[in-house]
Amino acid sequence: TKANDSSINFVVKELNGKDEQVAAAMVAVNSPWLTLLVLPAMMRGFTEATAPALVSRTSAAVPSAHFSSSPMKNFATSMHLRGGGERYSLGLRDSIMIAHSFTGKEFGPAQNMHGATYTVDVEFHVESLAPRLNWVLDIGEGMTMLKKVLGEYNFKNLNELLPGENTTTEFMCKKIFEGLCVELKGKFKGSITVKLWESHSAWASYTNDIGADGC
Repeated sequence: TKANDSSINFVVKELNGKDEQVAAAMVAVNSPWLTLLVLPAMMRGFTEATAPALVSRTSAAVPSAHFSSSPMKNFATSMHLRGGGERYSLGLRDSIMIAHSFTGKEFGPAQNMHGATYTVDVEFHVESLAPRLNWVLDIGEGMTMLKKVLGEYNFKNLNELLPGENTTTEFMCKKIFEGLCVELKGKFKGSITVKLWESHSAWASYTNDIGADGC
């Protein structure tokens, strides 16, 4: 059967000029078996042709692996980014009230002294539970350590406590993480995520590993 030129041109145009022979084969042959064979190749052409456009319309940079033509490669990349394997998590929550101001015109009105109340979430991540106890961490002990670390900042003027630093939410996440590292030395091995909520719609976090000897 002779291929329909207008149909071929339409398909090729949709593929931005990619896989012209595949387009011709699909239009020219009515065999469903051949369609099944050439469809993946056509879709690869579509993905490669449209990926740059998708990236350019995205507000943030998107890893190129997200547009890979291989589903298995995407899966492997996803598993690598997530660390792979089984993990358990335990979350604890508390809060602190602080006062501070920022240096730099970029901060606008926040250059003036102001207060903030942070909801503090800490997640402890491990690959396996403690033998016999079957827990990530003793919750009571974890809360005690968290309150001790947060006590260094609660109801404090951070300008006086950490002079010369812009004590942003992101910065304070790491400071709290560092405090927990000291408290957890010899008691915990895994990773910790510290998340500070400025409001119900804005937050920052910091994640890193903790070894048996601390940070």
